[in-house]
Amino acid sequence: MSFQPPNTFRPADTFRPYMPYGPPVPAPAPKIRHPNRPPCTTPSKTLYIRNLNEKTKLSVLTAALQAVFETYGPVLEIRARHSIQMRGQAFITFESLASAERAHAEVQGFLLFDKPMFIEFARSASEATVANEGGDLAEFRARRLEDRAERAHRVVPEIEVPNKILFLQGLPPNVRVADIEHTFGAHAGFVEVRWVSVKPDVAFVEFVSDAHAGAAKNALGSLWLADENMVPATVSFARH
Repeated sequence: MSFQPPNTFRPADTFRPYMPYGPPVPAPAPKIRHPNRPPCTTPSKTLYIRNLNEKTKLSVLTAALQAVFETYGPVLEIRARHSIQMRGQAFITFESLASAERAHAEVQGFLLFDKPMFIEFARSASEATVANEGGDLAEFRARRLEDRAERAHRVVPEIEVPNKILFLQGLPPNVRVADIEHTFGAHAGFVEVRWVSVKPDVAFVEFVSDAHAGAAKNALGSLWLADENMVPATVSFARH
């Protein structure tokens, strides 16, 4: 069965569940999982969607997102992948800023495949926007790489004392223990990931020895990029 969008959308404070549609209910407030890095409030033509149903087939999910958001205006691009870093997330780029702003306000909390969508403005422009506006894609990509390098250089180097435990700081929203295990578990001597529930932007990764932790850190570097659209997290030895 193909996805059928609702004929009309809810007011800003309510939403109708998708298939079947019930009476309007209060839309849940988006959860801010990253207390030290609140959602971007600067309007953008690209929206960042999180809390999508990870069990939905990618082609079905993309078609559903297209059906929901194209009612607000032409959609240039939908980026959704089932990779470890991008599971449950998507980026949707509109042709106009007005369309993106309306969708951001009115689809917030809309129930799609039994899960409410949490929507934020993307922090940077997408390649689809640059191409649509006649910009130079090569220059845009080069500038984006320079920005990432500049952010990396802002990290003040310290004299680190080796430790069998690595400290991850500045983790982006929606990164889960499974994502960290996927990256660090590929290195010899990996033991476990310990998540700090009261401060979700940090985590500890334990190895069997200082040498194993050091080898993993040398291989990965001082920055871990969980997703190309997010700020990288720092990787350091935990302090004794």
